[in-house]
Amino acid sequence: MVKMKPEEAIKTIKIALAEVEWNYPMDYTVAFEEAIMALEKQIPKKPVDNPKNGWFECPNCGLIVWVYYGTGETHHCDCGQCLDWEGIE
Repeated sequence: MVKMKPEEAIKTIKIALAEVEWNYPMDYTVAFEEAIMALEKQIPKKPVDNPKNGWFECPNCGLIVWVYYGTGETHHCDCGQCLDWEGIE
């Protein structure tokens, strides 16, 4: 089985989506769009710093997320967005 990065899978699904849009039921289009949204959440994104309030927010949904200082580990927001805390102090 060939492993594919989320970015590569998104690109492939978008090509397939363009090919099926006119020839298949709307369910295919909706399924492809849902798959793209789920894959995009797997791509780690930096939390948004909100220094005015003293917290970080999810770049996807805006919920408050907690800092894992110095661990360099990736964690997820409740919405499923993968967060990249590396370099945030």
